[in-house]
Amino acid sequence: MVVFQSITVNEYKNNYMTFQLLYAFHQTPFGKCLVAITDTDEDVAYLGFVDDDEAMALRDLTAKWPLTVVSKDTANKTGTVIEKIFHSNDLHSIHVLMKGTAFQIKVWNSLIKIPGGTVTTYEDVARMVDYSSKAAITVGNAISRNYIAYVVPCHRVAAKTHTRNAKYAWGLERKEAILKYERQLFA
Repeated sequence: MVVFQSITVNEYKNNYMTFQLLYAFHQTPFGKCLVAITDTDEDVAYLGFVDDDEAMALRDLTAKWPLTVVSKDTANKTGTVIEKIFHSNDLHSIHVLMKGTAFQIKVWNSLIKIPGGTVTTYEDVARMVDYSSKAAITVGNAISRNYIAYVVPCHRVAAKTHTRNAKYAWGLERKEAILKYERQLFA
């Protein structure tokens, strides 16, 4: 299981200078991604799929970590992390660092507990974090703010009923491809 570490927005304001982020673009089985890791522990602090606009992806990364120095990974440390995530399926050695509200952190942490190859509902995630199933919309909003694709598996959550308004930040076709891959991997 992924090792989940978190920092609240207020903690970040007090500790942002203790690390920098190294970033690079890499190819994955699901398309190009932008990944950023901490320079101290190589914790994944961002992973987003990029279809066209690399500059927009970089803007999103810096918006997520606005106080942190972000530098291009010239030593290819991110390549080692991408290899573990997508090519050796060694997620047990992957550490993530996520910044958000206490509620977002609780929801994101619950996502890594959803077994690979399965899909659950927003209502089930709400119950996992000790909220009423009526909090599904609030949980859905927190899930939609996940910025570490695949590793923090928001792709494993869906509405009870399939709707035409279903969304996935990195595209529904990619979500279906990831789920199909995981069903085969974890079968």
